[in-house]
Amino acid sequence: MQRIIQKLQHDTLFLFTTALVLIAACFGSIHFKNVSWETVESLLALLGLVTLLQSLGFIEALARFFIEKSKTSRDLITAIFLLSFFSAMVVTNDVAILTIVPLTFAMAKKVTFPTVKVAAMATVYANLGSAISPIGNPQNIFLLAHYQNSPLDYAIPAAILTLLALISMPLFIKHVSNRQLPTIQKKSVIKEMKKWQYYLLGVATLVILAILISHHGVLLALILTVLLLAYYHPRSFREVDYGVVLSIMNFFLLVGALMAIPSVKEALTTIGEHPLQLLGTGILLSQVISNVPVSALLAPLTSHASVLYLAVSVGAFGTLIASLANLLAFRQVKANAIARVRQNFILHFTYYNVIFLVIGSLLAALYVALSSL
Repeated sequence: MQRIIQKLQHDTLFLFTTALVLIAACFGSIHFKNVSWETVESLLALLGLVTLLQSLGFIEALARFFIEKSKTSRDLITAIFLLSFFSAMVVTNDVAILTIVPLTFAMAKKVTFPTVKVAAMATVYANLGSAISPIGNPQNIFLLAHYQNSPLDYAIPAAILTLLALISMPLFIKHVSNRQLPTIQKKSVIKEMKKWQYYLLGVATLVILAILISHHGVLLALILTVLLLAYYHPRSFREVDYGVVLSIMNFFLLVGALMAIPSVKEALTTIGEHPLQLLGTGILLSQVISNVPVSALLAPLTSHASVLYLAVSVGAFGTLIASLANLLAFRQVKANAIARVRQNFILHFTYYNVIFLVIGSLLAALYVALSSL
């Protein structure tokens, strides 16, 4: 418990958002019913599961596997990007990031490649991949449930995001120096267990991921995760990043506080009637309160589902706060790298994300404008 408290005391985002919540509470506008407890439970389960897999050596084992299968640095980077892009479609961008960023740093301990740049771009491709899939991220699942429409209604906007990925990925990889990778010594890095314990862990992991993807019985997934941690590696409890979970709760509380202000609600309702204004507002708001709360904030105020989908998808690019995946990526960098590397990550992350934010916004605005004709 002492270690958890120490981590929270040095968590800038948690302290800042908590201060804002306390200020809002002074005006009586904080209500815990505004928190999406399903999102909080899902995130806790994900963080706990990935922390456990790291502690047991599975992340390092996966890193060794990719290095063994890749001949050059470009092969390795291509594998990381494709894994990030396609896995995010199935297991969500949050799971993809929680796996791939630590994996990237585990690889960097064994071979030389531009780790920070690759980790930053892997985050971009996780956001792109998840945006294309109806189950790729919480906001897509929320929007489909809220509007009761088909994923096909988002086909053209999703194609715009796919185009961004198809064009940018080869361009980035082409500008990375192509080095021959050294052969690494084969050895087991996974904690030794009995055979049935491996099977139990594998089956339980698949069950947890299946529950989180379906968004049914999320509390069960959290309970299973807690049981796995308690059985396989109890010390992992204190390594879980509780700060990011509490920060997300604070974002939901702040969104609820904003909606309690009549003038704000009236202004957002007016914006929701105009597609281009909705697009711009969704993108900008995502930069400061994250795209999942923005979806919950704007969906009840507009009938333009595909525009809102594009707004929160493109809005994932930009700041570290814009998407939960971005935030999780930075938290993983903090956990795996020294201060100088963290600063470099922020610089490269911001540089790449601003490019994708500008291009994505222009393409989205063009689509919305043409759709309105």
